[in-house]
Amino acid sequence: MKTKLSNIKRDLYNVFVIGNADDRQLAKAYFLIAIPLFTLFLMFGHFPQY
Repeated sequence: MKTKLSNIKRDLYNVFVIGNADDRQLAKAYFLIAIPLFTLFLMFGHFPQY
């Protein structure tokens, strides 16, 4: 579990700080950010009414 957390931390560092991430690291960072945000949007937000 400790190695998984350090891998995630290293991937996020490469994506947001250094900027030399590969495709796998970019995908991990996207899913780590996108899934909680979409969950919050769907829980507390509403779709536009036309």
